[in-house]
Amino acid sequence: MSQTPTEANAPAPQKKKSDLVPRLVTAIVAIPVLLWLLFWSPTEAFAVLILLATMISAWEYMDIVTSDARNRVAQVATVIATGAVSALMYFSFGPTADAQTMVDPMVLMSSVMGATLAIFMIYLATFKDVRNITLHMGSSAMSLLYCGLMPATLALLHRDAGVDGGWWVFMAMATVWGSDTGAYFSGRAFGKHKLAPRVSPKKTIEGAVGGLIASIIAVLVIQQLVLTQLTLVQVFILAIPANILGQVGDLCESLLKRAHGVKDSGVIVYGHGGLLDRIDALIFAAPWFYVFQRYFVS
Repeated sequence: MSQTPTEANAPAPQKKKSDLVPRLVTAIVAIPVLLWLLFWSPTEAFAVLILLATMISAWEYMDIVTSDARNRVAQVATVIATGAVSALMYFSFGPTADAQTMVDPMVLMSSVMGATLAIFMIYLATFKDVRNITLHMGSSAMSLLYCGLMPATLALLHRDAGVDGGWWVFMAMATVWGSDTGAYFSGRAFGKHKLAPRVSPKKTIEGAVGGLIASIIAVLVIQQLVLTQLTLVQVFILAIPANILGQVGDLCESLLKRAHGVKDSGVIVYGHGGLLDRIDALIFAAPWFYVFQRYFVS
């Protein structure tokens, strides 16, 4: 069959540009900096990194959930409030000099209540479309927890685990990012049964199992090499819930993006999209690592 003039003149489909080089550039730059912050910098420097991450994540989160009608004044206020709550959590929780106790948790509770009140008042003064106001106010309030309190546990883990703090955070990162790698390769090799097709059509049950195995291996390797005080039972008690939480965190961020028709949370990480896309699993897994290290490790 001969081509029509329109078909003949149509431009050839372009191949999708590979993102391998940008990803490698990001890794080459970011990995040494991250390792320095984990193992050789003052504890406060890593805490500043987490603070910046919480604020960037809050900005991206609000961009996603208010994509229908953005309110930049409220978005900036949400980012500031999220950062403030994250910082106050760092200074309100942790071991004291003489006992393992919580330090004045009312400071944190007061900050969350104050930030919530401030968010309500800012929306009251700046709202444009009353039909979306409850969604946007609820999203801002959720940012305090999702982007503020939960990631802050990484800074607490780094500080409160003492000389092993860097290794505990490294293990948390290896657990969730190793899971991504294991899920990707096992999913490509064996994936047949969809895990959550309405949220993330490419993820499979086989991939999830591969990710779980990769997480267990990551924790086991670090336990054998560095954190030898952990028992084999503790390795499984730590790794399995952390992996499940991480995979759920990944799916939850996918749910947010799908609900609002967004592909990436942002563009700040060269070759990787948004920061929230990179740490969504870590946000859910980090609190478990902190709780486990704090209360289940002698």
